[in-house]
Amino acid sequence: MKKYAGKILIGFFCLFEFAGGLGAEDAAIAQNIEWRDMRSVGLEGKGWADTPQPYGRMPSSAKGRATDAVMGNAASSTGMCINFETDASEIWIKRKFANNTLGEHNFNVCSHSGFDLYCADKSDGGKLKWLASTPYADSTKEVYKLFGTNGKKNIYRVYLPLRNCLLSAELGIPKGAYFRAIPARNEKPLVFYGTSIVHGAYASHAGLSHPSIIGRRLDKPVINLGFSGSAKMEIEMADILAELDAAVYIIDCQPNMSEKLVESNCEKFLRRLRKLRPETPILLVEQPNSARDWYWMGKNAKRPKKCYIQRDIFKKLCGEGEENMLYLKGDTLYGTHGEASVDDIHPGDLGMMELADQMTPLIAKLLKKNSPSNKGD
Repeated sequence: MKKYAGKILIGFFCLFEFAGGLGAEDAAIAQNIEWRDMRSVGLEGKGWADTPQPYGRMPSSAKGRATDAVMGNAASSTGMCINFETDASEIWIKRKFANNTLGEHNFNVCSHSGFDLYCADKSDGGKLKWLASTPYADSTKEVYKLFGTNGKKNIYRVYLPLRNCLLSAELGIPKGAYFRAIPARNEKPLVFYGTSIVHGAYASHAGLSHPSIIGRRLDKPVINLGFSGSAKMEIEMADILAELDAAVYIIDCQPNMSEKLVESNCEKFLRRLRKLRPETPILLVEQPNSARDWYWMGKNAKRPKKCYIQRDIFKKLCGEGEENMLYLKGDTLYGTHGEASVDDIHPGDLGMMELADQMTPLIAKLLKKNSPSNKGD
């Protein structure tokens, strides 16, 4: 009897550990869940297969070429997502992080460490719309129910966390439910390279970073190479970006760069990227305006000198025959309403929408210009 009691006790502790602190009812339900490693579902947004972390964003070969700061930032799963179809009545998440800190000063819990669920609205042309984000109350759990669905067959997308480093991530669907993994799209992605703004700082949840918004609007896969505080256009980064066969490169590094860095790095970086990828369109983005411009300088606010330096570099390249690059000025990138930013640097959700509103038509223009039909292929 003692022998069996010991087994029962061990089983109890295993159940408690598996449930990650779930209540008894949820823990029992979780035992009837079929788990799938998200990498096996059709992970989209991972540029390189060989990365130092399971959900890392830079190749192992970049070590020693990219800065330590970039490699550290690359440990996050920013911009990655999975797509699938199911009639399951519930969608569950099981995950482990390398860092138990679930938030930081410019990321809240739902964007820093949260999973974000979207669903295709059949009545609106299959447009992906938000359904659920990691609940704050369950943010410390390793296993939790993300959403209780309507039980109908739907196409879903789950965005992975913007900032925290995932050691493992699994999608849970009740056993017996219909499930179809949707493979990652094989078309050329939009490749964003930039600062903490690109990384998603101050978006309230993972799907609201502006690269992800733009990806949904244009129905394009996205690779997000946002590196908080570390996007400085080093020539080595041009080499690394060129390893990706992009539909468009969106280069948005200026907020991390001083005048001196723009002068020393910007032109060399762009020339190198253009040499390695002569046909790939580029959108060069300027530092956003201050949400406080109206207060200090009014309508006559002048841009920082480094903005004019970058504009001159763009004009110089165009004067030499560059025809596949567009420039987005930052004068009103955060709008003129003064509500776009939390700290006058990083955009909130409204700021993310402003960025998406202004970038999307320019990216669409570059895509259209470079489509096979317009090239006569």
